[in-house]
Formats: sequence, structure tokens, C-alpha cells
Amino acid sequence: MVKCQKSMPEDLFSIQCDLNKKAKALAENYQQTGNLENLNEAIRIMEHVVDMAGEYIDPCVLSNLGDMLNIRFERTGSIEDLNRSIDASNMAADATPKDHPEHAHRLVALGGNLGSRFERNGSMDDIDRALNVVDIAVNATSEDHPDRAHRLTNLGTLLGIRFRRTGSIDDINRAINVVDITVNATSEDHPDRAYRLTTLGALLGARFERTGSIDDINRAINVMDIAVNATNTTSEDYPDRAHRLTTLGTLLGTRFKRTGSIDDINRAINVVDIVVNTTSEDYPDRAHRLTILGTLLGIRFERTGSMDDINRAINVADIAVNIVPQDYPSRTTCLNALGLWLYERAKQMSSIDDLNRAIDVINVAVDATPQNHPDRIFYLNNLGALFGQRFNRTGSINDIQGAIDTVNMALNAIPQDHPGRTICLHNLGKWLFTRFTQLDSIDDLNRALNLWKEAWRCHTAPPSYRIQMAQVAAMAFHTQSIGKESFDWEESSLLLQEAVNLLPTVSPRSLKHTDKQYMLAKFAGLASMAAATVLTAGKDAYHALQLLELGRGVIAGLLMEMRGDISDLKQQHPGLADEFTSLRDELDTSVDKMTSPISTDSTFPWESQERRRREADQRFSGLIAHIRAQSGFSNFLLPPTAVEFMTAADPNPIIVVNLDERRCDAFLIERDQIRVLPLPSLPLSRVEKHAQDLRSSRRAASFDATPMLEWLWDAICCLEALGFKNRISDNDWPRVWWIPTGVLSQFPLHAAGRHAPGSTDTVLDRVMSSYAPSVKALIYGRRHHVRESAGPMSDHALLVAMHKTPGLSTNGNLPFAATEVKMLNNLCPSLQLQPITPKLRKDDVLQHLQTCKIFHFAGHGQSHQAEPSQSCLLLEDWETNPLTVGDLRDQRLHDNPPFLGYLSACSTGANEVDKLVDEGIHLVSAFQLAGFRHVIGTLWEVSDQHCVDVARVLYETLRGEGMTDVAVCRGLHRAVRALRDGQMEGGPEGRDAILLGSVPKARGPTNHYWIPYVHFGV
Repeated sequence: MVKCQKSMPEDLFSIQCDLNKKAKALAENYQQTGNLENLNEAIRIMEHVVDMAGEYIDPCVLSNLGDMLNIRFERTGSIEDLNRSIDASNMAADATPKDHPEHAHRLVALGGNLGSRFERNGSMDDIDRALNVVDIAVNATSEDHPDRAHRLTNLGTLLGIRFRRTGSIDDINRAINVVDITVNATSEDHPDRAYRLTTLGALLGARFERTGSIDDINRAINVMDIAVNATNTTSEDYPDRAHRLTTLGTLLGTRFKRTGSIDDINRAINVVDIVVNTTSEDYPDRAHRLTILGTLLGIRFERTGSMDDINRAINVADIAVNIVPQDYPSRTTCLNALGLWLYERAKQMSSIDDLNRAIDVINVAVDATPQNHPDRIFYLNNLGALFGQRFNRTGSINDIQGAIDTVNMALNAIPQDHPGRTICLHNLGKWLFTRFTQLDSIDDLNRALNLWKEAWRCHTAPPSYRIQMAQVAAMAFHTQSIGKESFDWEESSLLLQEAVNLLPTVSPRSLKHTDKQYMLAKFAGLASMAAATVLTAGKDAYHALQLLELGRGVIAGLLMEMRGDISDLKQQHPGLADEFTSLRDELDTSVDKMTSPISTDSTFPWESQERRRREADQRFSGLIAHIRAQSGFSNFLLPPTAVEFMTAADPNPIIVVNLDERRCDAFLIERDQIRVLPLPSLPLSRVEKHAQDLRSSRRAASFDATPMLEWLWDAICCLEALGFKNRISDNDWPRVWWIPTGVLSQFPLHAAGRHAPGSTDTVLDRVMSSYAPSVKALIYGRRHHVRESAGPMSDHALLVAMHKTPGLSTNGNLPFAATEVKMLNNLCPSLQLQPITPKLRKDDVLQHLQTCKIFHFAGHGQSHQAEPSQSCLLLEDWETNPLTVGDLRDQRLHDNPPFLGYLSACSTGANEVDKLVDEGIHLVSAFQLAGFRHVIGTLWEVSDQHCVDVARVLYETLRGEGMTDVAVCRGLHRAVRALRDGQMEGGPEGRDAILLGSVPKARGPTNHYWIPYVHFGV
């Protein structure tokens, strides 16, 4: 029993004080220099004092010894030091009277040490006792005590630690509340402010994982950025800075998984890489930091497919597993991470060795994790995925049974309101459905469907997961219906309708366009599936058409919202119009060219800019709702109404062709009705086969488009249903707009038919054709009339001829490109146009686009097979500064919109990425979104010489009829018919579309060069 200090002999008291001061000075020197020997000597002195004083030991000495032993534990990881630290802290607290000013401080130190031991050995007794003693300390501390904030922060930290073990939402809520109090009470210049912000950020991140609240993860990253920037870069503060950077990186990776922002994951890897590279080999937390780095690399691999990332993820995870002590609870985290990335590489490389090793290491993690530990749920879920993947390789029924059993255990243990429950429900349904396909057990199918429906109803899950669940549930409904004469499609149709309505939430305006593309690519075909299902459920044509409009062209739709005509709003509510314009301009500023900071010292300004965009997005949504509440504006920026659909088809009809596995239909929109024409001869499988054949053969010497054009006529081109039954013999041509969906957008519907001599069964001989990405895009374009700007209307014709493109190994020369532009240059006076020939560089062309009426490009296009927004027109500086879809899409020319963009290059209207075909991301659509009223483009390769003749006929039509909307369509129609009918002579040289990642093929003959020309416009 330690005796009271009052009864201590005076000389012994003096000796203890002197040695205590000496030891503290050595410990402080260690904190400044990192010299471990100084700390060791300080501890030896304090231990000597304890031995010397015996029962007369000063509690202050015990407290300091406990602190020093804990510091050495944090450096070396020695569990013996931690145990002795707890013993010393315990004795110090017991020996200190409850009314002593230091009693609460010593309880807090004891609680912190107990919390550290819990993190090491997982004993619930330690964490419960830690919280108990710190609670006592907090309750004994007055509101105005200078240490109250510190003690509350420690209490919050311990509550967060227990939450990670128990999952108690009460613990995490209380933790955030108490630390929030401390942060709000801490001045900007307080030395502990960064520490308290770090604690708050980590707690908010932990709650996000539990509840899925996007506000929590955004705020967590914000406060961590402040904490990092408030931490000095001196060696004295390095351990704290490294910890804060690691926490920040973890949070950024977490947000990336939710939003898909590539900047988040790149920045996360950058900051954690810095930490790992500056962490000594013997640092106790090195394994933890390596595991986080490996996890971030693995997450980025899932987005980019980079083998360098997945290989490095496995390498650093392997190192972490090998250096973490066997008795560390965090070892299971390291094992799980290693298993996950082995699994991902196994899927990519079809490696059974990686798969077997992944199963082994996650099995070890499961066995080493207590039954009631929340992490065990996710280890079991991951193990189930591994068993399922191995079943796909081996066909072993034991593996599929193992997958079902382990995921079932995970599902039974996870709380009903946990965001991760969706993943367990999805995976269990997936493996049950897999077993159904093997054993034909209807019970497995029914249970899978019920699990997926439950997953859809998990409102705490990320919207992207919920949409995915709606899709797979709809697939199960479809499977259930096979072979049944009647089936109730109502539930499936409602599910898909709600999923389509969720799509905008996975691509907020604040997100970069490339990140929106990544998120939306996951749901390719959703809108078509929904439209087909509601028709099957007996809903009307307008209902189905609305879903197509909502679920296709989401990115373009967001831009059209922001760039829409608000003249009526300006007239009636000028204040709201000004606010709309201000927020629109902030959100419509491109973020695709923003890069993550290289230095961690500049992280805060970058995140601040991102946060401002998110806040602007929220305000913009609120403003739109407020505008819709005003009289006469209830439909402001909403999808077109049935009346607006029909108005858009006056006087010329619109044909929307929907493509889905269940059924294919043509929506015929006319001035007085919207109806559906089923297309039974258009099975999705056949369309996909034709698309594959078209891609592989259209540039071959033997390419013959005749069978494809005849198939399109028979299966799709329903002109007779619209009354277009005969060949037109005069100049009074009717016109239709085509809006194809899915891979059908890669086909030339305007060229469909039987083109034998004398045949009238062709689209080209019955109607003029135009295309639109959607009905709303058509309406949007018509609302932006060519109008007077502040100055005189532009008469500039911007002419670009790339007769020689540098850097192309083949086909770099286009001898007729210059001829084409010269022809147009000569026509300009009769068109009342002033020709402008810029420098053939991106920045010069973009500058002149701002003031042109017509832009004509003759040269090469490049269609990007993986990233359509990187498709570009090839100018002189294309290799270093390409003029991309993204660049053009970001132009805002609507105050003085150009009349015509003529892209006399290949594949300017093509999107080679199947998962993004419904987003319509190509050069033609980019010019439309920039503000061009009309755009001429091509679906694939065209003849260099014939390009001259097609352009000449179109511009001569404009000269004869004036710059009218119908004249553009008529001019291209005349030119294409003349080329088809052999009234133009041309050579074999073509304007290739250079496909990134493709192999050049032989050019085809000229007799099909009339097919790929298309008109997009109003």
C-alpha cells in the first residue's frame, strides 16, 4: 500500500523530486529528438525511484512512470511496457485522494492505457473499465476547468473504440457529441486543436460506415484537412502529422467508394504513400499504414483495372501480414486485406493459386476474430465471395454451399439498419441464384429474389447499391416469368421505376463528368429495362417513355438543366433568375481539369473547393424546388410532359426505339398521340451480334452493308405505321427524328432499306432523317433559337483543314481536306459568311468557337474505346493538348449559339463504349451541348474525296434556301442520296477514326461511304 506523501521523510521527498525532474527532462528530449536511449534512461531512473521509495513513493512519480512506459509502448509495441504502464497508472490513481486536483488527470491516463490494451488484446473488460474511469474523471471536472476539453476528447476516443467493437450506435453518437463540444470550445491557436479535430474526423468517418450519411463523411474530410494543415511539419510533430495524414487518406478512400470521385482515391494514395515512405521499419504502426495503403491501391484497381495497383496492393498487404505480431487484434484486418486483393487478382488473371491463398488467409482472419466482433461479419461475407468465385472455376458443389453458409452467417449477425447489410443480402442472393442455375431449385430462386428486394429497401445503403439490387431483382422476376402464360409484372415495374428515379443521386452535379460516367456505366440498360417492364405490366406509352427520358443521357440532362433558357424566369422573378445564374455558373465550371495536389501542404484549399461545389449543388437543388413552387413554374426543368412530347413532334414525328432483352418497341410520337409499336423481329441478342459484326468488318475490304441495311428495314424502320408508304418524287420531303437506345445507337437507321435499283423500300427514299439523343435534348435545342447577342450576330465561318496530321503512323495525310475547306471558303461570300482560318491548335480553335456562326472541321477524329469523353479532333497539338469531347462539352455558347458544326471526320457521332451508349458521349453531342444548333457527323470511316462533295451539296443547299433548320437536314439528305446513287465520283482514301487500342484495318470500297453521315439538330 502506497502511503500518503505527508508522512514521507523530507530527504526522500527531495530525492524523488530531483530524480523525477531529471527523468522528465530526458523524456522531453526524446520527444524532441526521437532518441530512444533518452527515454530508456528516463524510465530506468523512475524505476529506481520507485524501488528506492518503496511504500513512500510519490503518486506523481508513478503517474510519470506510467506515461513514459506508455510512450515507449507506442514506439516499440512492447505489451510488457503497456501492462506495466497500466499498473503504474492504476497505483497512481489509487494513491491520489479523490478531492486532489490530479485525481481526474490520473484516471484519464489510466483510461487511455486501458483503451490501448483493448486495441491490442480485445478484452472487453479493459475498454469497459477505461470508459468507466474516464467518465468518473469527466463528471468530477467542472465546466470551466481548463482540462475538461481534453478529458471529453479522451472519453469520445474511447467511446469510438468501443463502437468499432460492438457497433453500438449510442456509443458513436455520444462520442461525436462530446468531441464536438470540445472542438467548438477550442480556440484556433490552441495546441490541441488539431488533435481534437482528428478525433472528431475519425469518429464521423466511423459513423458514416455505420449509417451511410454522406454529410458525415464530407464533414470528416473537412475537419481532417483542417487538422492536417494545422500540424507543423517539424520532426517533433511528425508522428501526429503522419497519423492525421493516414486518417485523411482512409476517409478519402471511403468517400471514393461512395461517390466514385477519382480525385479522392488518387489523393488518398498520395498522402498515405508519403506516410509509409517516411515510416521507419521498426515503427509499431507500420503494418497498419501498409494495410491502409494496400486497401487504397486495391480500391483504385477496381476503378482503373491497373495491374500495377493490384500487384502493389498485394505486395504491401503481404509485408503488413509478415510484420504484424501474431497476438495483435489488428492482424485480422491485415489478413482480410491481403485476401481481398488476392481475390481481385484471381478474378482478373484467372489464378486458382491466388484464389486458394485468399481463402486460406481470410479463413485465418475469421477464426481469429471473436464471434461478437463486428468485423467478423465482413470477413465472413468476403470468405463467401471467395468460395463462390472458386465454384465458378471448379464447379464444386461444396464451394457453392460454403459460399451460401458463410454469407448466411454474416447476414444473421449484421444489424438491420447497417449500410453493409445490402452487400450481404446481394451476395447471398447471388450464390443462391447460382445454385438455382445448377440445381433448378425454385426455392433458391424465390429466396434470392426476396433477398434482393430486401436489399433494395435498405435505405441506409448507398444509392448505387440499391439501384443494382433493383436490376438483379428485376432479372429474377424475369426468370420467374419464363414458361408462364401469365405473370404479375406490377412489383417489378414499380421497383425499376424507383431505381430510375434514383439515378441522378449517383451522379450529382458537383462530380466530375468522368466520375459521373464511371458511376452511370454500372447501370447501362436500366432505363430500357424499366420502360420494357412497365409496358409489359400494362402501363401506357407515355409512362414508359418518361422512364427512358429520365434514365438516359443523365449527364447531358444535368448540363441542359443548368444551361436551359430561363428568359421567362428572368421576366417574372429576376431575383431567382440571378441566383440560378450564379449557382449555375459555379457548377458549370469544369472540374475535369482539376488535379489533386502533389504536396500534402496544399490539401485544404483543394478540399475547400470541392466542398463549395457540393454545397452549391445542394443550394441549386433547393433553388429549383423553390422555383417550382412559384405560379406557372411547376414544371421548371422537369422531364417533358405528354403535351410537350407531342408538341416536339409537330409537324414531324419522332421515333424512339427501345431495346431490351424482354421486348423491343418503337415509340411513335406524333402531334396528337404517343403510341407503341412492338418490334418482335428485333431480339437483343441479334442486335448485339450485328453490332459486333459491324465493328469488326466495316473497315475491311470485303465489307458489305447490304444485309445489315435490309435487316434494319425489316426489324425496325416502321415508316408505314406513320403513313410514309411511298417514294417521294417531288421536293416536299417529310422528316423524322430517330432516337435509338442502347447499342442500336451505333447503327445507321436513316440508311435502312433494300437499295436495289427501283426499290422504294428504303428510309432514304421516303423521309429525311435527323437524330437526337433524347426528346428533352430536341426540345432543349429548339428553345435556344439563334438570336441577337449584345453585339451584331456573328458571320464568321471557322474553317479548319488538317490535310496532314502529325504523329499518325498511317493515313496521316488527307489530300482532299484542304480542297474541301477551299471549296467552302469560296462559297462563304454567297452565304454571307466571313471565312476565318485559325492556327491549327486547340486553344486557338476554342477561342474562335466563341464567335463563329459555322465551324467546319476537315481532318481526323479519334474515338476512345475506353473513355468516350477523351475522344477528340486531331489538330497539330493533339498529342500533347487534344481537343476532346470534354473540352467541347465545357464550352458555353448559348448566349450567341452557333448555327452549324460540320465535323468532316470519322466516328464523330460514335461511342464505342457499350456501357455508356445511352449517355451519348461523342463529339457530335459535345458540340450540341456547347450550344451548336445543328451538327453534322459520321458513324464511321468516310471517303476523303467524297467528303468534299457531300459538304458542297449541303452548303449549296444552305445558299439556295437560307440558313434554316430544314435546309441543313435537306442538304445532307440530298448529298447522301446523290452519293448513294453514284452521282459523285471518289477515290478509296478514307478519313480514318483512330480507335485507341485498336489495330488498323484495310479500307473498304467506296460504294458504302454514303451510309455513315448523320445529322443531329432541331
